[in-house]
Amino acid sequence: MIATFATVVWVSSILLVSEQADLAAEVNVAGRQRMLSQKIALLTSELGAVRVESRQALREEILACVDLMERAHHIMISRDGDLLRETAAEGTNCHPGTAGTHAPGAMSETLSAAYFQGAPSLDTLLNEYLRSTRGLVEESRDWPASHQPDQRRLFAIAHRELPTQLDHVAQIIQREGEARAAWLVTFKTAMWIATLLLLVFEVLLIFRPMVRRVSDTIRAIKNIALDLAERHSSEHDLKVSNHAKSRFLAHMSHELRTPLNAVNGYAQVLLEADELGVPEDRRREYACNILASGKHLLDRVDELLDLARIDAGTMTVACDAVDIGRLAGGVASMLRLKASQRNQNIQVHHRPYSVHVYADQKLLRRALINLVDNALKYGRDGGTVSIRYIQRSQDQVEVVVEDDGIGIDPQDLPFLLEPFARAETNPDVTLDGVGLGLPLTKRFVDAQGGTLSISSTPGAGTAATIILASIESQFAQSG
Repeated sequence: MIATFATVVWVSSILLVSEQADLAAEVNVAGRQRMLSQKIALLTSELGAVRVESRQALREEILACVDLMERAHHIMISRDGDLLRETAAEGTNCHPGTAGTHAPGAMSETLSAAYFQGAPSLDTLLNEYLRSTRGLVEESRDWPASHQPDQRRLFAIAHRELPTQLDHVAQIIQREGEARAAWLVTFKTAMWIATLLLLVFEVLLIFRPMVRRVSDTIRAIKNIALDLAERHSSEHDLKVSNHAKSRFLAHMSHELRTPLNAVNGYAQVLLEADELGVPEDRRREYACNILASGKHLLDRVDELLDLARIDAGTMTVACDAVDIGRLAGGVASMLRLKASQRNQNIQVHHRPYSVHVYADQKLLRRALINLVDNALKYGRDGGTVSIRYIQRSQDQVEVVVEDDGIGIDPQDLPFLLEPFARAETNPDVTLDGVGLGLPLTKRFVDAQGGTLSISSTPGAGTAATIILASIESQFAQSG
């Protein structure tokens, strides 16, 4: 019996690893479908611009991408783990081929509704897109002006309708995978406890001559129970951490893969620009897109490196007198353009006198930039982000960054300052970044001997408060 329970626990561990591998493969293939839809639309837009002798090669590349996207769609519907992992490992090069025949696999009601229900459903929309693309490519030899509406329809599907539905499917797959993994962890823990109880039961029945040592056994069991409680607490913390990291990895995969796909796609077009007849202004536009994608990747990598340096204790901190009013004004000026793009306003409530803190100017600036950027991200349309500062006492200065946006659920507040954690917000709010802004800000503030706290009311905004040592406190200590 004990061996049976141990075998069940071992099998559940294997299933847990397999579930995570399948989840990563499904998210990877869904992301590739999104990239292929936009690449096909981009290449199709060039059909009317390239020379006649170059058009056949372009048509073949488009049809190869269409084949790859159709195969990926059929494999996603089949829910075959081996095929998904094989497709995820193929890379992004487009090769001609056939979609193959794969029977639809078992799906949850939510995932099935995302694929096959709605007006139009993802399956219908994607098949329409592939069929229209093939038709447009086949008829592109003469390329009459009447094809322009077909091009516009393809672009509308590729850039608005398909990405939204593909992202929705990826989110459903991720949530369902995480739920299955959580269930397997709970099941494994229950099996371990049952195995332990069965072992204790067998000991009590088989070794009756040892009854006089029951009291010692009871004490041992109590100790084991305490260890189990601690282990359960540790496993819960580990599960929360793994959940946050799994979300981070899925989001980071999207954050890195999307600009990398853009860099690869635009670079490939630039390499073949002469053959495709791409005009000079379009080449400059592609080069700008490559540069923007590269900067986006660099920002993400810098965030991770900063977090690693701080956690490793290698971050250099050089504190000195900093005029907080001047620093806040500079941050507001830097982000004012971004605020205006979101129809928001930044206000700095200056004091009639200078207020100085004892801090590292570079780290404090980055902390304020992160807080203001976060406030703009969660702020409402037409709202205001305010920066206030005041010397609370001779020893402390308080800096508050406040918005009047959607706010944060109180149950999410304890996790906001942990790496990779993100609050569950309004689904209409589009989030960028990877969830390191607030954790990095907390570490920047902690490194300067300060404190950071977050308070929020759903629907009424959020306030982030930094408390730092005043410059007067340093004079008092030196005196």
